[in-house]
Amino acid sequence: MGSWMVMSLNCPRAAYKADHDDQKLIDELKYLMNKSVEVFRVKKKWMDHLLASNRIPFAAMTPRDPNTGEKGAIAVDFAALVYTIGVVGINEMVQYHTGKSMYESPDSFKFAIRIMYEMKLHAQRLSQENGIEIALARTPAETTAQRFAVSDLLHPEYAGKAENNMNGDVELTKKELGTTKDLPVYYTNGTHIPPGADISVIERINYEQTFFPIVDGGNILHIWLGEGTPDPDGLQEMAMHIAKNTATGYFAFTRDITICKDEGYVTSGIKDSCPKCGSENIDHLSRITGYLQSVDGWNAGKRQELVDRTRADPNNLKV
Repeated sequence: MGSWMVMSLNCPRAAYKADHDDQKLIDELKYLMNKSVEVFRVKKKWMDHLLASNRIPFAAMTPRDPNTGEKGAIAVDFAALVYTIGVVGINEMVQYHTGKSMYESPDSFKFAIRIMYEMKLHAQRLSQENGIEIALARTPAETTAQRFAVSDLLHPEYAGKAENNMNGDVELTKKELGTTKDLPVYYTNGTHIPPGADISVIERINYEQTFFPIVDGGNILHIWLGEGTPDPDGLQEMAMHIAKNTATGYFAFTRDITICKDEGYVTSGIKDSCPKCGSENIDHLSRITGYLQSVDGWNAGKRQELVDRTRADPNNLKV
């Protein structure tokens, strides 16, 4: 338990409102952060009441040492919990504001860094002014990356700006808009480069590692692997390179998996049927954000992201 709660900011919408004005964009993001603190105050007041009334007994318990019988530390250190402001769609925010994605222009990349530092400094000021610890982080956004994109398409003021500024199958989404909200569009998570960007693994690492020292937590670098058995030496060399030579604090190698429910046969990649017995009674596993999960449980936006991901050759990972 790291946070009391997370408030997620729709960063692309802030860019739509700012209409290419740098200061308006910064002001809008700070306004959203200020509104987040208002919600945090409500949460803090309620949680203080619950703690004072001893209404969180499980988290507040002090387990006994099995050898001495003495009570130990509290199960959850409430004093160490923070309030988190999470960002979604930094790349699409910059893309709309400057005309290019972070990886397409040095100026766009520098602007993204500037915005993140502006938000980081504002989070520190808000912490001091309100007497609470406020962290700036990447929202997990298993569902939020899609919901923000769909919300903007449904909004008459932002739809025209948003439809050319998001990832996924926008044309199919426009046809089905109004019939369902589970649609195959999404904003890029946090400060990530879009999953479908046609760049090398090393280029992706060089862009994304820049933001790790800025955010307070939640960030992760994804390396999506293609089919085939990864080269162990290549994996080790890549992992050591990331750990020793970049500012990346948290990274994951992910290989998609197909599981046959009839025979339990496991193979790499996303298959339409079991390559051993031909059964279509299969399940797919991949990393949704921070953990592996059955793809059947993902929303349409995340399933589209799975299709869009640029995968690295697992046998060519040496730096």
